[in-house]
Amino acid sequence: MVEVKNCESGDPSRVNNKRFATRDSRLAIRLATVFSCLVLASCEVGPDYQKPNMSLPIGWKEFKKPDESGKEAANEAIQAEWWKHFNDPVLDGIITHALAQNFDLKIAEARIAEARAAVTSSRADLVPIVSAAGSGTREANEVAFGAETFPKPFNIFQAGFDASWELDLFGGHKRALESSSALFSAAKATRDDIKVSLLAEAARDYMNVRKLQTQVTISENLVASEESNQKIQQELFNAGSVPETNAIIARTTLLQAKSQLLNYQNILVASEYALDLLLGEKPGYVKALVADVKPIDVADKNIVLQAPAEVIANRPDVRAAERRLASSTAEIGVAKAKLFPDVSLSGFFGLFSPNSDTLLQAGSKSWNVGGNITWPILNYGKLSAGVVAEKAQHEEALATYKKSIIAALVDVESSVSSYNKQEENRALMDKTVAENKHSVDIADMRYKDGDTSLIEVISAKRTLYAAQIQSAEATAGSAQGFISVYKSLGGGWKTPKKPEQTAKK
Repeated sequence: MVEVKNCESGDPSRVNNKRFATRDSRLAIRLATVFSCLVLASCEVGPDYQKPNMSLPIGWKEFKKPDESGKEAANEAIQAEWWKHFNDPVLDGIITHALAQNFDLKIAEARIAEARAAVTSSRADLVPIVSAAGSGTREANEVAFGAETFPKPFNIFQAGFDASWELDLFGGHKRALESSSALFSAAKATRDDIKVSLLAEAARDYMNVRKLQTQVTISENLVASEESNQKIQQELFNAGSVPETNAIIARTTLLQAKSQLLNYQNILVASEYALDLLLGEKPGYVKALVADVKPIDVADKNIVLQAPAEVIANRPDVRAAERRLASSTAEIGVAKAKLFPDVSLSGFFGLFSPNSDTLLQAGSKSWNVGGNITWPILNYGKLSAGVVAEKAQHEEALATYKKSIIAALVDVESSVSSYNKQEENRALMDKTVAENKHSVDIADMRYKDGDTSLIEVISAKRTLYAAQIQSAEATAGSAQGFISVYKSLGGGWKTPKKPEQTAKK
């Protein structure tokens, strides 16, 4: 480490009755002029950030435009609040509650505050530091005469302002400010990404609860039907009308139905508790909220899918990756600036006197100005390695950013494809349930007319209940697929436009 300290215009070690001796004030003016020129001539080492330009597809492979072409503009406001497509006030309340209470979102907000403070700290490094100072000391210099010494004690009183300024000649502090500002933006984008995931997870969990409620109700109906059949078969066996195997089959079928009911009830309770945690509430909150069982809305849901470039711009995870890339670019400049000398100014302006009685008098005015240059020559290898490390981290951030774009495109295509298939499956299961209901009606009529046995009716009902359980699964799958589409689009992270603003556009 080479350190040079010079350019002091006053020497505080030399004290007289009024003040310590100072050099010609013109020297201070010259020094200030020189350092001002250095500041104006300062540069920023390291690469300037430029956002990578990646080619994106023009359209989507899996997306099918809605039949009614005018719905895109009309539905613009509701796309940000995509959950309102389900026309469910309970779901609306869950979304609002999750935004207000979720712990992960609160953690993200705290990280934003931390990143904002880092920006403020980096900005403060670019300006001088001024502090008020005051001191009073008593000292003694020993004067030797032969074998004896005679102490000469004296006082030093000082009050005023100290100032220091590290000149950012090579842009290290400016690059640090660029880096912290980019990380601040990344923290906000991460918060938005958490919000997108939170909304999707809350809605999916809610759909899962509603699905399980439906399946529990269907299973309860199945158990009631099997209990009736078991009772009838037992009575017929007791009367000698049917073999014992009929009664045994009826009992085992009833046990299987009860086991299935217990399984759905257990999963329902676990799902309710999981949603309690997501909402930041104690166990039991969701159970009371969904006490009134209702089916999932299956109204037609037109998806407004933007162009790939717009989707990429909207997705918070991609924005966060891009801002981290910008930060890593600036960090290369921070590391390179450490290879060059650090130049700083320091000064004092105030009062200096050996006597407290005269400290506040005009003759006690005092000032000094100085400069400091530090150049880490012997530490050059370590600092050079730091530059190499920052470049490697930049390459990592660049690869991560490019990967996030590809992952976003794949996510959208996969979610749209899955939703299309889920919708087809839901439509098929709706038809299956309708056919099975018709089959039960026919079996009932034939049984009443004496053309068939009760076994045919029971068998038809079992098939119907199984189809209804699968239909509930398919309906929830379609709803959750719709939710996944809007999650992949980055929907819900920004405040939707007001209807009047949309109409004016």
